[in-house]
Amino acid sequence: MPNRSFFLLMLLLAGFTPGFAQQTKVTKPARIAPPAASFFTTYAYLTYAIVDRQTKATPIPARGVGGTLTLHPDGTFQKRLTLQGNGGTLHFDQDGRFSFSGTQITFTYTDSKGQPRVDQGTFRLQPAVGLLTLTLVGFPAGNQGIYTLRAQ
Repeated sequence: MPNRSFFLLMLLLAGFTPGFAQQTKVTKPARIAPPAASFFTTYAYLTYAIVDRQTKATPIPARGVGGTLTLHPDGTFQKRLTLQGNGGTLHFDQDGRFSFSGTQITFTYTDSKGQPRVDQGTFRLQPAVGLLTLTLVGFPAGNQGIYTLRAQ
């Protein structure tokens, strides 16, 4: 019977043997794979939009978005975001650390006044087109900042 032999061979290859059928197998929870190495690079800011849940449901795009975000494999980052506003260019420079788990990302840094800050949200990496989308929790609660970046 070739089908029965094939079935027994498949059971053996899968690690099942009749003498050990009574044993329970301890399995570790599945790990979420870290982003590909291409995740750790320098990105150029393409867009930034604010979702203000109190006044509008649609994102409000910022003008004159520019600058870069560099994510290093050691968990450090450099943000050099520029926006047009108040009659000139606004600079948002941050150096700090980031961490991620699954699609969640957290940035910790010291703001321009020397105060510790934490920005949290989600990220979506599209390596085929080199895009990274960050959706960060905004202020007040419920608001969001949505950033679109392209790998350089």
